[in-house]
Amino acid sequence: MSNQIRAYRDQLGFKQEELGEQAGVTRQTIAAWENGEREPSLVQLSSIARIMGVAVELLQGLELTDSRDPNSFFSSLLFRADEPSALTPTIKQHLIQKVADYAAVEKLLGEIPVSPAKFPLDGYESEVIEDYSKEVRNWLGLGESAPVGDSLSLLESKGLKVLPYPLPAKISGFSACEEDWGCLVVVNSNDVAERQFFTSLHELAHLIFHHKEYRQPPERTKSSDPREKAANHLAGAILLPKNVIRREMRAYRDRWIPDPLLIDIKRRYGVSLRTILIRAEQAGIITKQQSGTQMGVLNKKCGGKDKDLPNSEIPMPQRLTRLERLTYTALLEDEPLTISRAAEILGKKTSEVHQELQTWKQYDVEVSD
Repeated sequence: MSNQIRAYRDQLGFKQEELGEQAGVTRQTIAAWENGEREPSLVQLSSIARIMGVAVELLQGLELTDSRDPNSFFSSLLFRADEPSALTPTIKQHLIQKVADYAAVEKLLGEIPVSPAKFPLDGYESEVIEDYSKEVRNWLGLGESAPVGDSLSLLESKGLKVLPYPLPAKISGFSACEEDWGCLVVVNSNDVAERQFFTSLHELAHLIFHHKEYRQPPERTKSSDPREKAANHLAGAILLPKNVIRREMRAYRDRWIPDPLLIDIKRRYGVSLRTILIRAEQAGIITKQQSGTQMGVLNKKCGGKDKDLPNSEIPMPQRLTRLERLTYTALLEDEPLTISRAAEILGKKTSEVHQELQTWKQYDVEVSD
């Protein structure tokens, strides 16, 4: 049990002082529990589990049980990471819990599990992907040139489960699809906004192109893998259609693209500077050689290929997630969901959920009156 408390605390970014303060105990007490010097009572363990949004069973070192084997869900995952082994058993079990909770709330409200349309693609065909990106944009309600904006919210609006989660740095995200629970997209909540946006659409591409592989996951993939290239291309084409790139950059054909223009497009379309350069090359605005040269200069200015120019950050939108909306709706409609259970699902304090629910009820009363 002690190792599990520490494992989940570290994974979720809690400090001993912070966890102790919220649980009503000292930092030393948390340390004693983690070192195995003392054992928390069941009430204390339940409190810690609720604070961290983790099932009590997981802190006890037990695997979750369900009417069916929950691990069958993860056996069908198609991992899209350089190091799938970085997805530890601790993370897997916690995500199983969160997806099961999400599916349970959907079931309470009669929500039907959703999967995107399938378009099997074995290799990498750039023109086919460009053409199909228009269909995906239409499905998302974007038309020919509208900015995608918050793609996480957009995918949620189509009924897909999207979970921001603090994954290891080596993993940007992954996706899964299962008949009873529908499709899931997990993005690394530690990544910057534009990276999360791109990752969510990259995983959508895998759900569309490579759906048959979810029953039999492939071996570890590399960036040069045709499936990865296809997923990256579709994500970029959804974010920045060719007609948008050509309109925005028509004055810079075969010319150096200025940093201020790159930053402006990044802010308006929610896409990274490097993705803009790649799309400029794919749209025929600049050559592959220039794209590589400008990418190298950009990386040098930024201090690395994973960093960006100063003052070009995109803030992550502040909003309710679909899971939050569904959970509060279930509470508001007197579905068989307790406030303590809702707090566990949302990873919040019971008092916070109770207070927020009163706000929802307050407006409901005002409209009724």
